[in-house]
Parts: sequence; structure tokens; C-alpha cells
Amino acid sequence: MRKRQGLTLVEVLLAVVVIVIVLFLLLAPHGGAREEARRVRCRNNLNQLAKGMVTYVHLWYPFPLGRGLRADDFNGAEWLASLYWTGVVPDPGVFICPSSPDTNESGRDLGTHRAIAGRFGSETVSYAGMHYRSLTDTDGSPKPGAIKEYFPPNLPMACDDTQGAINHGQPDNGYMSVLFFDSHVEGRTNTELDVERAVGQRPGLLAQLRN
Repeated sequence: MRKRQGLTLVEVLLAVVVIVIVLFLLLAPHGGAREEARRVRCRNNLNQLAKGMVTYVHLWYPFPLGRGLRADDFNGAEWLASLYWTGVVPDPGVFICPSSPDTNESGRDLGTHRAIAGRFGSETVSYAGMHYRSLTDTDGSPKPGAIKEYFPPNLPMACDDTQGAINHGQPDNGYMSVLFFDSHVEGRTNTELDVERAVGQRPGLLAQLRN
């Protein structure tokens, strides 16, 4: 009898399938662990922003030092970026969710509204923040109805944005970090709010926030 040499095609394919299954079983738990680590970092970022806002409110609030697109109005990204412009939160990484594809180019785009002309925050801050209740006049004084000193503790201050890619997960299995004015952060799933469109939508928990 002639001695058989090598493996048959079926045996090779079977070996490949076994290897793929083993790798999937080994790597799948780590993927979940990595996303959980990113969510923890995201919540820490929002906590840092909350701490910075305490200082910012007493010194400069609500005017973003003229660095936005308009002196008498600014979007949620500009409101948060004011913490960087004033040096209250000097780490540019705090403004980027680790699960988001956004980038602020190590802070270079946080010093300007020109990352995309006319659309500050489109790629520089991956969190939504206060907007229309932060309106000021051209001198930086708050307009009637703007939040000035009192922040209801159950009012959201910031959250993962809904602009572009979802920061955490997919539409049917998404997750969003929400920061409240009493500095606590809650995780909300897609079953609790629309992780694609909840920001700025009335009625809703995040109606007063803007990207």
C-alpha cells in the first residue's frame, strides 16, 4: 500500500473551523471587557467635566469667552469646550469618549471652532451639553430664562452625543452615559432612550442638551 501523505482538503477545512471557534471563544469575552473599560473611562470623563463645571460656573458661566460661532449663542460642544479654553480641564482627552471615532487632534481643534467650518463640535467633542438655556447677550450676560446659578440636580448636564456614530454599541443594542448636575452619571440603554436621536428631542430626558 502506498503511504498517505499530507492532509485531505476536508481535514484542513475542519482544522481551520476548529481554530476559528477556539479564537472566537477566547477573544469574545475580551471584547466585552474592553468595551466595559471604555464605558468606565467615558463615565470618568463626564465626572471630570462635572468637577470642572463647578469651577467654571463661578468664574465665567455662561459665556464661552467668544470662542464659539456666535457671541450670543453657542452649541453644547462649545459650552463643554469652554472648560478647555479657560484651562479648567486641561486634558483634551477628557472631551472624547473612548468608544467614539471623534478626535480633537490632541486639543488643537478644541482651541478653535474651525475643525469643520460652521460646525464646531462635529468631531472635536464627543459629548452633548447644555445649549438654549445657556444663551447670553453680546456682552456675555445671561438672557432671561438662562440657567445662571441654580442647576436642578436631576437635570442632565451632558451625555454621549447622538451625532454621527453611536458612542457605545449599535442602535438595537446601544448604551449612553448621562451626566446630571449633581455630578452622578447614569448609563441608559436603547430600551430607555433613543441612542441615535434622543439629544435635543422634546419631550425627553435629554431635550435640553445639544451636540
